[in-house]
Amino acid sequence: MKPRFIKLHVKTKEKLIQLERKAAADGANRVSVRIRAVLLNNDEKTSGEISSMLYTSRSRVSEWLKTYEESGVQGLMEGQRSGRPSKLTEIQKILLCDILDSGPIAYGLISGIWTAKIISKIIGDEFNIGYHPGHVWKLMHDFGFSVQSPKRLLAKADAEKRQLWINKTYPQLKKKAKREQTRIIYEDEASFRQDSTLHRTWSRKGCQPLVPVTGQRKSVKVFGCVDIISAKFIYNMDEVFNVPSYLNFLEYAATEMFHKNKRVFYIQDNASYHKNDEIWKWFKENRKWIEVFNLPPYCPELNAAEPLWKYTRKEGTHNKCFENEEQIHTTLHTIFDKVQKNPNEITGYLRPFL
Repeated sequence: MKPRFIKLHVKTKEKLIQLERKAAADGANRVSVRIRAVLLNNDEKTSGEISSMLYTSRSRVSEWLKTYEESGVQGLMEGQRSGRPSKLTEIQKILLCDILDSGPIAYGLISGIWTAKIISKIIGDEFNIGYHPGHVWKLMHDFGFSVQSPKRLLAKADAEKRQLWINKTYPQLKKKAKREQTRIIYEDEASFRQDSTLHRTWSRKGCQPLVPVTGQRKSVKVFGCVDIISAKFIYNMDEVFNVPSYLNFLEYAATEMFHKNKRVFYIQDNASYHKNDEIWKWFKENRKWIEVFNLPPYCPELNAAEPLWKYTRKEGTHNKCFENEEQIHTTLHTIFDKVQKNPNEITGYLRPFL
């Protein structure tokens, strides 16, 4: 009889690999072995071959594979036996979830990571109930928890000011702009270094991509601003970010981006030189046609120009070695010219700000 193999989507396979590693690290060895069996079957290993590799019976491997096909990864977790009563009461479950939501640091742990072993110990300490780390996995899934990569949040960000901008200031600004037919323009700066950023890419198994480096750390500074409606984008390169270079960019923007017979709402971040007296003197002199708004401190995700730098790195600077600054300039000009000629390239990045 021809053997059947489970075909996993690339993202599903990556998720299972991460879960298998996490289960092994947490001491949930039975869960780890079951997931490994599914991964091996995806690599076209038969039940017999898998049983030899994992030192278990062929029938057990077949059972795991069938369970995965019927119930997914949830079926591989501990505690799948039907009718097994929960050891935690409903009140204890709520209390445990509150502890987990507060985070390991708030609970008083040194580590910032919840592991099955740690959660198992907390259940024992708090409720005097014993849970095997493997069964904690099933418990976490039942509670609606999953293993996730954290997202960085700038520690100095003011949560209150951020929410005020999101819930009140910016919505009102958009309504006013629509009512008065005023354009909204975002400004931002970015540095592109000679030793460029690395990014994940496809490569043959066992052949890790290598990106040559020169050891030089020179960079090119870029000022840029974008109209969120038309996606018109302008930029200016300089050697430093300071008051004179920013004034130079504003003068350039006044001729290339702004129309002095039409008002604009100009949004910038809180860089120190943005708040300089000379800069605000320039804004005051041009207040008839430009109204300035500062974003909440340390909130780059609220700046519509910020995603354009990610686009630039993706399109031309990731995984690339620049021998000199001239090469960086050439690459950046190529990408920016492409954006200027084809604004549709960046409209998707601006949609969340409309």
